[in-house]
Amino acid sequence: MHVPNSLPQRPSRRPMLELSLTGQPRSWQVREHLYRCHGYGRARWGMDVASVMEAIAREYPKAQPSLRHEYDGLSGEQRLELTLDCLPPGPGPARLYYVFDADYGALIEVHLHWINHGDPSQEQRLPLVQAATRLVGELMSYRWSGLSTRRGAVRGPGALLLFSGCDQDGASVEISLDGVAFDVERPGAPGQPEHRPAPRGPAALRLSYRAGSWIRSE
Repeated sequence: MHVPNSLPQRPSRRPMLELSLTGQPRSWQVREHLYRCHGYGRARWGMDVASVMEAIAREYPKAQPSLRHEYDGLSGEQRLELTLDCLPPGPGPARLYYVFDADYGALIEVHLHWINHGDPSQEQRLPLVQAATRLVGELMSYRWSGLSTRRGAVRGPGALLLFSGCDQDGASVEISLDGVAFDVERPGAPGQPEHRPAPRGPAALRLSYRAGSWIRSE
């Protein structure tokens, strides 16, 4: 039944994206060339498992006992896992994951994780933020084409996407923090950020590299 005096429904508004300057560098070196992501370290996109294992052996010889090769029989994906006692700029041990395409067995992703387990104090979480700031500053020093980067996005309680970007081939890099305290910049309230305390539990810095679509088409 039509009701003449009823008000028209307003379209629902999407929540505004919250932004944070926590972990963002205040300055960085400026380079002239565009960022290009070919892989990580000596491991390059498109390498097979054996080639990446050889590259890891040359780059991290002391970490060889921790190297694990996993095969997912359901998806066909393969993964190499490696633990390093120390990997700058992150504090403490780091976990590296090398992911291989199910169809071609080619390297398509590398993920680095620095994790503070348990329920670390604010002082123990801070080095993760400082390491992330250095990583962001390094990436910001490159040129990026168009609107290919994103910075300081709040993902949830204690979770920040500090930086993400894509190069001209579609390869991407992303830096994120979980389990940390940060300040949210509030619209209409410059200089009055809202502080969000760190949630209970572990904290982590994650650095991810992903190959572009050209890898899968070769």
